[in-house]
Amino acid sequence: MTLALVGVRKFWTRSATIVSLIIAVVLVALEFVLVGVSYRSASAESGLDTSTFTWLLTFPGAYDAILALSFEFLGIVGLIYVATVAGSEWSWGTLKVAVARGQSRWQYTIATFASLSILLALGLLITFVVGIVAAVIGGSVAGLPMGNIGDLGTLGQTLVKLARCAIALIGLTSLGYAVAMVAKSQMAGIGTIIGYFIISFIGPALLPDFIRRVFDYLPFSVASNAIGLQGPAGASSSASAGALDPNVALLVIVAWLVGLLAVAAISVERTEIAG
Repeated sequence: MTLALVGVRKFWTRSATIVSLIIAVVLVALEFVLVGVSYRSASAESGLDTSTFTWLLTFPGAYDAILALSFEFLGIVGLIYVATVAGSEWSWGTLKVAVARGQSRWQYTIATFASLSILLALGLLITFVVGIVAAVIGGSVAGLPMGNIGDLGTLGQTLVKLARCAIALIGLTSLGYAVAMVAKSQMAGIGTIIGYFIISFIGPALLPDFIRRVFDYLPFSVASNAIGLQGPAGASSSASAGALDPNVALLVIVAWLVGLLAVAAISVERTEIAG
């Protein structure tokens, strides 16, 4: 635990941490404000489907929308950030220094990711709070009622979903961490992430049905399902028909997390650190 807290202090001061958080926060805030502007501009059109706008900008539905967007943007930014930090442990020689001082390799590997997990959880909380403010502003711009923002029952459920979102986010980013640690390269981690996203989006459309099911168990799909969010009222359920149950998905993403961290720790233990 001490190593993890030391890592938090070390990583928090890096410009990459602050820049990554700012990018995620700005993207989430802009999304809600732009949706409000779009609704105000298109509200005069007849036959406009307002369900998505209402879900995004009116509480309590907006809580799920904020979590969904926070996870989406933080997931992408977090994967790149974690892979970059993991790769820098090799390129900057910090891992070699820790080993030279007698630190256990596997403990350092796990503690480093624990530090990043704490930062990701804090980043998620900050992004979520900013998203609430942005949704209120966006709703005001759109001229929509705020809705029931302070319902205690909804807030309790939202906090549970926020915790599930944090676990899902940490499990997802462990993919970038493991790849960068095994490959000892920032670019390998980032390249794998980009390739993974391309395959995840294109693969299901090109492959047979029985192979598509594999994608339901890959980290990004599993992490998204694990949060247990509700979409806009009246939205088609066909997209989620084959999705895993949220509780099952949560167990699967935790399994991915444990497995990927084990791979990273074993790789570091077995790799010769030259110089």
